[in-house]
Amino acid sequence: MTSIILTLLLIIGAGWLFRRFGVVGEGAEKAFNQYLYYLALPCLIIVKIGSTPLSGLGWDFLVANLLPLVICMAGVWTAWRFFGLDWSFARLLLIVSVMGNTVYLGFPVVSMRLGEHLIGHAAIISSLHNVIVFTLGFALMSTICAEGGCPPSRLLRIAARNVVLWASLAGLALAASGWRLPGLAESVMSAIGGTTMPLSLFTIGITLYGKSVAGNLCRLSALSGVKLLVLPAIYLAAARFLGFSGEISAAVFLQMTMPVAVLNYVVAREFDFDADLVAQSIVLSTLLFFPLLYLYELAL
Repeated sequence: MTSIILTLLLIIGAGWLFRRFGVVGEGAEKAFNQYLYYLALPCLIIVKIGSTPLSGLGWDFLVANLLPLVICMAGVWTAWRFFGLDWSFARLLLIVSVMGNTVYLGFPVVSMRLGEHLIGHAAIISSLHNVIVFTLGFALMSTICAEGGCPPSRLLRIAARNVVLWASLAGLALAASGWRLPGLAESVMSAIGGTTMPLSLFTIGITLYGKSVAGNLCRLSALSGVKLLVLPAIYLAAARFLGFSGEISAAVFLQMTMPVAVLNYVVAREFDFDADLVAQSIVLSTLLFFPLLYLYELAL
């Protein structure tokens, strides 16, 4: 595990250093993110999911994936409805606590820890999380309102621009049909998708430069604690109850442990969340993730 952590940190650190010393300029992460989000990630996801057999993924896989997210979101909603949790923080917590960095960080970690053959499963897991967050999660979030009413919902606009979600659905359709991509298309998409994992880690490093976690420690601790500790613990309990084990279960667990996703910042801007708090939670949870990998290794 130490070698995996060092590899992750060195690539992320390289991105931070390149930004720190001006090798890449301000705003470079936007270009990298656009390449990853709109081209490299969709190519990787379609190729990997499309070549992953779905026959071995039964009801236990589906329930183990979705139940922890549902329990976590329902817990936040209950805390708002019956225990006085601030409505604006509850809206933010309900989404941020379950939408982890399952792509930029999750794919590399699953690949390095469990093997590249499980990237397709990691992509399926990520797509299931996306579906539940963008359906049940946003439905619950839209019911959390102040006395003056709910802020406007722009769910359809967010979902329509979620290229990773649409690529996941395309990959699932390909896998379910049993069809394969034409040889040249698969070769080109595999080559482009192969750039995803190192560049995504490098881009995380660039993104972290200049970010601070000062202030809001109470709320930041709650966000990071639910995402990094509570959600994985619920999964372990659910998997044990269901008797769901093996390397695919381990891949699901690692995806559950991922820190707060960068996509949450986009959601924050669209839904009038505290965008600064979300940005700070991305930084803090990412920094805490690496020492916690040793704890996750024990759980595995």
